[in-house]
Amino acid sequence: MLLLASCAKKTPPAPPPPPPPTLTETPLPESRTAEFRIGPIKESRSADGTTIFIEGTVENTGSRASRDVHVQVDGLDANGGQVASADALPTPQEIAPGTVATFVVRLPNDRTIRTYHVEAIGR
Repeated sequence: MLLLASCAKKTPPAPPPPPPPTLTETPLPESRTAEFRIGPIKESRSADGTTIFIEGTVENTGSRASRDVHVQVDGLDANGGQVASADALPTPQEIAPGTVATFVVRLPNDRTIRTYHVEAIGR
């Protein structure tokens, strides 16, 4: 008598999952901004003496071009109080790094104005 026995074959185990990818750190690029410096300003009066014109420049000292720039000029009294204010859009509106735009505003010729505060804001 001959007995034959057979064994059922087991399926092989699944292969292990692949290792996770190697993590690397990439430095972020330097933050780029538009920053402004107000150049010298020039004051002049209208022929009839009722208006003061303030002309000046805005330099982009940042690392990217600016946009949506506006300039505000405040006429201040001897105590630093605001007497008059005007806004202007410098030309050109997009100011590349290291370049300059110009602006002109009109203020009433108020005898109490002693000095000016000029500020440029943009993106």
